[in-house]
Amino acid sequence: MKLTIIGGAGTRVPLVVVGLVRFHDQLRTDELALWDPNRERQALIARLCDAMAQRYGVPLKIRAAGNAEDAVSGADFIISSIRVGGGSVRIMDERIALEHNVLGQETVGPGGWAMALRSFPPMLEYVRLAERVAPHAWILNFTNPVGIVSQALLAAGAKRVIGVCDTPREMFEAAARELAISSPAAFFDYFGLNHLGWLRRVLVNGEDQLPRLLRDPQRAASVYHVPLFERDFIQQLGMLPTEYVYFYVKANEATAKLKKAGSTRGQMVAEQERVLFQSLASDGATPEKMLAAYDNYLATRNATYFALETGAAVSEQALEHARGELYQKAAGYERIAVDVMRAIARNSPAVFPVDVANNGSIDGLGAQDAVEVPCVIDANGARPLAVGEVPASVRELFFRVKDYERLTAEAALCGSASVATRALAANPLVNDMKKADELARAYREAHRPWLDYLN
Repeated sequence: MKLTIIGGAGTRVPLVVVGLVRFHDQLRTDELALWDPNRERQALIARLCDAMAQRYGVPLKIRAAGNAEDAVSGADFIISSIRVGGGSVRIMDERIALEHNVLGQETVGPGGWAMALRSFPPMLEYVRLAERVAPHAWILNFTNPVGIVSQALLAAGAKRVIGVCDTPREMFEAAARELAISSPAAFFDYFGLNHLGWLRRVLVNGEDQLPRLLRDPQRAASVYHVPLFERDFIQQLGMLPTEYVYFYVKANEATAKLKKAGSTRGQMVAEQERVLFQSLASDGATPEKMLAAYDNYLATRNATYFALETGAAVSEQALEHARGELYQKAAGYERIAVDVMRAIARNSPAVFPVDVANNGSIDGLGAQDAVEVPCVIDANGARPLAVGEVPASVRELFFRVKDYERLTAEAALCGSASVATRALAANPLVNDMKKADELARAYREAHRPWLDYLN
């Protein structure tokens, strides 16, 4: 099997290697080809991936490709995880929003809007390239914001693309842990859009176990990495929201905390990555030292997740806990990617939440609307299970965000600046045409040439 990773200089690439070597007997990988325009960082990540494979004692051919066509040609699977403009542009996304008193976050709100509009043109080029030189490949798209990118790719006629995010599965595993049940024995009744989802039932032998968890506020809170939602909110909702719902229900609070911190998540991650790549590029960077630097990077990044937006303190205990969890999760970027590939390659049906065309799953949406729901995954791809009606308690938010996603995808497809501004005004975190126009102008000025196709 040949696996290609587009975005091969990304810091999560070595995690995919962990997944590949752990399941080497079930998913034999002959070649892992990496492609990224940042050739210097790609070379360092390739060396780190080699070291990771050596750590597990599994031979794996890892190659830093010279161009995209070379990387993609003949691939069986393609993982796409690109960040157009790099980390510095993410910081700009977050800062511009905060300067306009709107939440500064990379996938939710104006930051996600700008990232989607930058990401779609190159993503469509990669999809068309795959259709030409690897027509049988399945593309697992992690490029954020996954929901909007999926919406636009579906509208453009892409057929063999599955949007993938680790957020739902991580919540499922956390809920199973707090319920003291085996997650493979449970069915997680989940619905939503990417970074906007809810777990409404956990079925074991036909009985819903979720009420047990909701009755215990301490255990329900433990599902999340840091405290996010009040007890009354969760109990009244009667469902577990994914962590990104926090940015909608606590938008003002999160914005205030980011402003008080004087920094953004993008700035924090950029510093963590600077330290990592400095270590990887240093003289005497042996495989052991590279792995130690990467382990420290992962632990620090995981321990500081959601810290700025919630004001949560990052203790040494939290860092030690993060170090202890490295590579042990039953969910995560590498596990969901490998699990989807295993189900397809082995034609062994499995049910996971991924982003696909609705095709009747959620009432009130079009067939080609991108949704994030449990899907049966096998050699035929991913087929969504029926969800039915969206509960009344979250219906307004759900459909407003879907309208925003549709408009943003439309703007990307037709290159319309006016539609893009309308999309931003439709976003629940903006909800104002004047502010949307101000934000759109600021982003278009800051992000030349990436947004020059909007006119």
